[in-house]
Amino acid sequence: MFLLMSSAFVRTNVLSTCKAKLPDKFVTSLTNLINYSLQNDMNNSNIQQEKQRFMNGLWPQKTIELSELQHVGENVFALNGIELPADDKFTSSYDQTLGINSSQRVMVKEASGETGLTNYRNYINVASNLQKPKSVVIIASPENHQLAEIVPIVDEYISPTVFFDFAEMMADETGYQISDVRFNNAGKPRITVVYTNPNGRTHRFGPGEDFMMDGFYLTWTPSNVELGHYYERLVCSNGQTVKEERKDNTVYKLSANEIHSIIGRVKNKSFFAICVEQFGKLLKRASSSRISLAEMKRAQKILIAENVNAEKAEHLIPYAEVCSSYQNAGLYDAKKEHLMKGEGTIWDTYNVLTQFASHTTIWKPNDHRRIAIMNGAVGLLKREPDIVNYLDIY
Repeated sequence: MFLLMSSAFVRTNVLSTCKAKLPDKFVTSLTNLINYSLQNDMNNSNIQQEKQRFMNGLWPQKTIELSELQHVGENVFALNGIELPADDKFTSSYDQTLGINSSQRVMVKEASGETGLTNYRNYINVASNLQKPKSVVIIASPENHQLAEIVPIVDEYISPTVFFDFAEMMADETGYQISDVRFNNAGKPRITVVYTNPNGRTHRFGPGEDFMMDGFYLTWTPSNVELGHYYERLVCSNGQTVKEERKDNTVYKLSANEIHSIIGRVKNKSFFAICVEQFGKLLKRASSSRISLAEMKRAQKILIAENVNAEKAEHLIPYAEVCSSYQNAGLYDAKKEHLMKGEGTIWDTYNVLTQFASHTTIWKPNDHRRIAIMNGAVGLLKREPDIVNYLDIY
């Protein structure tokens, strides 16, 4: 019965949850903040059309206590006495939610068989939920009618309707305009709303390094809302830009306190001032730091993790080629990759990742893999370099 639930069922339950969580003023006029890749301010008509598109494509989902979901055997689970088939990914995620790793799973199965593994899963589920019951969102595929995703709830379930209202409130309270909204509504849902200052200023960190630094974004999943800075970097004389995002804060419920805290943080003048100062320091350090072989490997993995094929990833970040050069010279040591100089600086590699994420044509403009790669690139920038350049008179 769960597997045949319509999106309308999900929307009805989401709305009722929303009204129970927030005062009426937080659940009012927003009808949509979903848009594939609108680069200009969205009018109300756009918003309503795109919200409908998002909700219609949202996979069936239900919020439950984890202890209610029992493992029956193989990829089959039971909820309220109804057996539900699942795919391999769901079963693996279920184990991770329980704290069961792959080696434990193999060990138990070898010792006690499939029945023993089922009993072990159910025992861990009950035991881990005795003192503090966990809630999860389970998501089913409308295509194969199987459980496909499980999302642990850290504090409280955050409905998309609550998030939409909050997103509109942010625009009203801060004076920033919604310039871009991206989403994924198949499988594990995710929405990113980008805000732009209508009077935005350009910050120059060096020749050819011009950035718009005073934008921000909100990203929603069923378990959290993320606040971060949004950068637009001018990369060409014709005005072409690269868009980058950096996380600042994450909340795991949207009560009035969290809402006022996030709004207050963005309205604080130091929010963007600190961003500019910190980014300038990171840029300077990355520009003067030679990338290590280990950092090249890490950068290439950022691409491969988002299903960029290995050949393309190697073309962008030639980790294997540099490895081969060290091997041919008899100098390669897998344990010392962090000490081996790679190709170019950390800033060079950062640019490769962000420009690919912005301009590749293999994905739709709203694809969240672009954001994941950009976040990975910023992570590389923020990490302490393996190789730090310094002056040496010898």
